[in-house]
Amino acid sequence: MHTDERDLKAFGRELRRLRVEAELTQQALARRISQRGTTISDSHLSDVENGRAMARPWLRKFLDEVLESDGRLDKLWEELTGSGRQVWLHEVTKRTHDADALFEYQPLVFPVYLQTQEYSYALIRYGAPWLSQEQVLALAKERNDRAKRMAEATSPVIWLIIDQSVLWRRYGSPQVQKEQLAYVAHQIERERVTVQMLPIRAPRHAGTSGPRRIITTAEEPEVVYMESAEEGRIISGSADINRSRMVFTALQGAARDPQETLQAIYDEMKAIDNE
Repeated sequence: MHTDERDLKAFGRELRRLRVEAELTQQALARRISQRGTTISDSHLSDVENGRAMARPWLRKFLDEVLESDGRLDKLWEELTGSGRQVWLHEVTKRTHDADALFEYQPLVFPVYLQTQEYSYALIRYGAPWLSQEQVLALAKERNDRAKRMAEATSPVIWLIIDQSVLWRRYGSPQVQKEQLAYVAHQIERERVTVQMLPIRAPRHAGTSGPRRIITTAEEPEVVYMESAEEGRIISGSADINRSRMVFTALQGAARDPQETLQAIYDEMKAIDNE
């Protein structure tokens, strides 16, 4: 199985951190593993730490045992190379805000990092009717606080593709939608985000598999966040990421250019005024 070089380097960095934390040299760690019945050289451990070699399942098991890391290395390997695992909200939020670049497609709503508080409130209030008003208010405020931090930051670079229907929806009320559109237009004007709109009648529509976010970070392996109504999943397999990039490129080719999209947003704001 081919393993991305970035995955190997990320695993190696964590192995080195755990080894240093345990106050062991590579030679000492190799010796302790060899005492468990499988001989390994310190040069091989060096290759693993530097991303030149892959740690086999038996080695990951012994490393976790010797370093007393509670299975950390085996879990990390699954995170780096496993594809389709369920992800916690705080994890994808951290990955998103720590990223160098985001490439996202949204067919139904503006992403959370571009939402006004009123827009977030409407989405949560009617999308999760079992929550109390206090809970909805708290969640909407939390989203808005994160959105403000994203707007004020210089990274990540954000390239967003939305379906045209996102402009037409009236979550909460026409006024809530108008204020949301105005907020997005402002972020486009100040070049904080690049937005393209996929026309509703686009004949080559590659977005039928749902929303996705490609998260690119210099110090971490690239991942894709796939979201459904009930859960989100992190896709980390190299082949799966390449497929998502192909989908995003196809969406870019079918979408309106950023200036046309900005004009469409202003046109929709005028349409709301005339309703």
